[in-house]
Amino acid sequence: MAGCVAHMLMGRRIDIIKEKLRSQRGRNFIVFLTFVGLSALLWMVQALNEFTQRDMRCPVVITHVPDTLTRITPLPEAINVNVRAKGTDMLKYSFRDDPTLTFDFRSYKQGNRMFLGDAAFKAYLRNKFGKDVEVQSVSPDSLIVEFTSSPPIKVPVRADVKAIPAVQMVQVGRPHSLTDSVEVYSLNGIPTSMRYVSTEPLTINEVKKSQIVRLALSMPRGMRAIPDSVDVAIEVEPMISRKVKTPVRVINAPAGTKIILMPSQIDVYYGVPMSTYQKANSDPKFDVVADYSKVKPGGELIPVEIVKIPKNFNHVYKSTDSLDFYIER
Repeated sequence: MAGCVAHMLMGRRIDIIKEKLRSQRGRNFIVFLTFVGLSALLWMVQALNEFTQRDMRCPVVITHVPDTLTRITPLPEAINVNVRAKGTDMLKYSFRDDPTLTFDFRSYKQGNRMFLGDAAFKAYLRNKFGKDVEVQSVSPDSLIVEFTSSPPIKVPVRADVKAIPAVQMVQVGRPHSLTDSVEVYSLNGIPTSMRYVSTEPLTINEVKKSQIVRLALSMPRGMRAIPDSVDVAIEVEPMISRKVKTPVRVINAPAGTKIILMPSQIDVYYGVPMSTYQKANSDPKFDVVADYSKVKPGGELIPVEIVKIPKNFNHVYKSTDSLDFYIER
């Protein structure tokens, strides 16, 4: 029943629309829409026949490289090409990605490198885009890619990362690469002084949780590492703050002289990672000394310093920098 009612209402609305279109106002509206459509069509035809310019970022691919060669020179991310053509010729580039520039290594080989000078590059682009498209500019305007046939050498990786933990967090170990070593290729041999490969330097502040970051390797010119980037682990965990009463021992006192400190103990404050808290808290051994040789002439205070801190203890500081003393002869 409801379907029949809806069908009747729809039919009534269609009849109303037809009646309005048959009226003088409706016919005028149809004529108006026709002229608008024709104008838009004429404008489109005119626009497609006008010359336009467009910037393209074209990816680069090199094919037919022998398996015995390894590329050393990094390829550009893209070649920037500015072209000029009629709108009809540009239309095919409007609905797809910018074209990929594919170079056959065999066609441009010069020894163990591929070379395209300015003239060869532009000739390739003219052939790529066709005679109806004019290449206005290209950057870079030449392409030199170096290869080597020498075998690689495995070199350890070192993470050049400085991580600063957030408040109440502590760093666990040093930031380290999850890849122990990489294969290094070179155009002119690898010097014996190269003992490791470093990542690009990185400093991270306020580290609140453990994380892994991907970093590129910093390679000298004429060398390439495979892989060229590694994952670096930065580990932090909550820090537990504690203090302990620690005896102070006197050093560098004159022979036959007894130095009495007041007090003979000080508080040492420290933080330990949560994972090692139970073990570290059982008997934290700090070595705190009062150096008599640093007492100023006529001074009444003796400087105090911590000379030994247990492993994995962080943010260590003492309750005082000096103590009263007297000499017992």
